Amino acid sequence: MAELTFVGAAGTVTGSKHLLTYGGKHVFIDCGLYQGPPAVEALNAEHLPVRPFDVDAVVVTHGHLDHVGYLPKLVRDGFHGPIYCTPATADVMEIVLEDAAGIQEHLRLRGYHHERAHGLPLFFDHHDVAKTLGLVKPVLLGADFSVCGAPARYHEAGHIIGAAFLELSIDGKRLIFSGDVGRYDRMLLADPDPLGAADLVVCEATYGDRVHIADPFGALEAALTAAIGRGGPIVIPAFAVERAQELLFAIGLLQQRNAAIAHLSVHLDSPMAIAVDRLFARHPRAHKPLADPTAFGCRNLTFHVTSDDSKQLNRLDGPAVIVASSGMATGGRVLFHLHRLLHDPSATIAFVGYQGVGTLGRALVDGATRARIFGDTLTIKAAIVQVGGFSAHADQNELLRWLGTLENKPRTYFVHADPPAAATFAALVHERLGLETSVARRGDVVAIG
Repeated sequence: MAELTFVGAAGTVTGSKHLLTYGGKHVFIDCGLYQGPPAVEALNAEHLPVRPFDVDAVVVTHGHLDHVGYLPKLVRDGFHGPIYCTPATADVMEIVLEDAAGIQEHLRLRGYHHERAHGLPLFFDHHDVAKTLGLVKPVLLGADFSVCGAPARYHEAGHIIGAAFLELSIDGKRLIFSGDVGRYDRMLLADPDPLGAADLVVCEATYGDRVHIADPFGALEAALTAAIGRGGPIVIPAFAVERAQELLFAIGLLQQRNAAIAHLSVHLDSPMAIAVDRLFARHPRAHKPLADPTAFGCRNLTFHVTSDDSKQLNRLDGPAVIVASSGMATGGRVLFHLHRLLHDPSATIAFVGYQGVGTLGRALVDGATRARIFGDTLTIKAAIVQVGGFSAHADQNELLRWLGTLENKPRTYFVHADPPAAATFAALVHERLGLETSVARRGDVVAIG
């Protein structure tokens, strides 16, 4: 009998791993890292329910680290089967995994040898990434392919460039795995495709208990206008994949309608984000048409690739926007800018995404008066603002809209959410759409048939 085992992202937001067993084959849908507080990241050390060399294939929905970051470890431990993904996801995955391997190498050189340091397990290197990328089998959206004998197809998910939800047929049953569902009426990406009929749906519920603000452009404009009035630099911590690109696009639109913002210089200080920018030019069919797929319409834009390029920003005088990763201020070049500017009352730190519990970003938006960076304790005098509405995840209303495209009432399991959010959304979906809903728990096994 075919079975589905919830291995990861069940009871947590991250660590996506769903194991399908059918016809004597073992297939993972996504294979990501747990990220977040130490107790969550410690789950990366747990053994999988199947030996890596007994896994026959992996099907990836998109290239974020919490969906692909465990792949090099799986390969290192013996997996050698195909890894399916869309062409754009293959390129995103290369950028993300090379960056993760580079961070681990840097940490090793600094003397970190334990299982976890700075939120990243120390268990793969560039050689493992190269072997992983050699197993990738790109598949176009909408194209039919086979996963160990099971018919499959990718559909547009609208989350990040290349993101897809998966349709898989096993024993005559149509299964849907959402990956991460994107939003409707996005600036850069198409809407999620409708679902049609299904027998079983595994759906993310990250924002199942909340609704995004209606006007993120207005909120960003207000934040930038106030920051200009303070007279100092504006640092925006941003995720390198998709968030940085949407910010550039949004700033470009604001430059057209606001003279003060039009004169701001904008600096993208993230080699990873710059690499992702180039993917939009390489994969024109994976996003909406863009006149400028590198700058995204943003004027006065400078790319800072090398460390020396980044250090030039220390000499900025007056208002200027610095977009740097990481988005939760857990690492990356943004820490150097925060170290320099948090004590400056003329500076503004603008967060444009979710800030996980236990991160520096969360501490700052929650009103911390001091922060410790690079061993120094800093008194926070800069303005800390949070701009909502730029999430790449569908909110409660958008998830309901997407599930509303189902043509029948399949069993539906919710993953990728804190348990209270998943429970809230499961109850709402049952009430509004009449679906049989459950909140997935790590280790749960579901019979398919």
